[in-house]
Amino acid sequence: MELLDARIERILRAAGRAPSVHNTQPWRVTVQGNHVTVRADPSRQLRHSDPQGREMFISCGAFLFNARMAARRESLTPVVTLLPDPDDHLLVAVIELRPGLDPDVDELELAVSISRRMTSRSPFDDQPLDADVLQAIQVAAHDEGAVLRLIQPSERARAQVMSLVRRAEALTAEDAVARGEEKAWTAVAADRRDGIPQELLGPWPFDDRAPVRRFLASAGNAEFEQRSTMAVLLTGGDTARDWVAAGQALEHLLLVATIYFVRASFATTVLENPTTRHDLRQVLSLDAPPQMLMRLGYGTTPRRTLRRSVDDSVTPGT
Repeated sequence: MELLDARIERILRAAGRAPSVHNTQPWRVTVQGNHVTVRADPSRQLRHSDPQGREMFISCGAFLFNARMAARRESLTPVVTLLPDPDDHLLVAVIELRPGLDPDVDELELAVSISRRMTSRSPFDDQPLDADVLQAIQVAAHDEGAVLRLIQPSERARAQVMSLVRRAEALTAEDAVARGEEKAWTAVAADRRDGIPQELLGPWPFDDRAPVRRFLASAGNAEFEQRSTMAVLLTGGDTARDWVAAGQALEHLLLVATIYFVRASFATTVLENPTTRHDLRQVLSLDAPPQMLMRLGYGTTPRRTLRRSVDDSVTPGT
């Protein structure tokens, strides 16, 4: 692989800090001059739980948003051409990096937050988010063409949502293929640069009402909060383009949350099962497809999961 421009290397390193399902990091990058092409990597797709690639494209959308913000930190303007391409179904986007003005304060804050954003599967403080924070993260999602629908602790539907989460997890636990797929990406060696080490999976909650995902390999139990904020991310449609939009909206709102010292974790199993995904939409009376369910709260800073090197994500020979 040719030596990358130092600015592009920094952009790709920051982009690779994006969250991805089970830390699979399912993206591949091609660099030609000032053009960066991002594609989904099916070798890192969860074929059983994500057969359509919805979560894979959401992960790539988060990578894309980070790349945009990291480019602005380098005083470059990212001109993005999004999929689809009928001849390249794995294409996510082509980013042309043009000379630009220095980043404004908001862009710089988001870019700096990339290295500070981390998923936390530990208990949060037992309180909802402040109103100004809620507004800021909802605006961030809206800016990327998505809607963040809050599920407050006082909402009656919240208990039904948690019942669906536990139902989906129980179905996964009964599915040998699903168990094997989860095992391949969780409780991995601490020095592995993808997947989630066991110590970062978080403990099992004592209470089934706790808004946290239970991994099969989770070790120990803990008392989780009951009053953190839950939210579901919605997009207008349910195509690959919508999934990429969901990923960009997700990372935008997570970086804004990070600015306010807010952590997040995700309950993806309920959306991987078509039945429970449909039921979630009915329970919450959603008029658009749900793409991500998350809990948001104030808590301690977790240890970060490792990421692959830039060289490992860039297609050789570019």
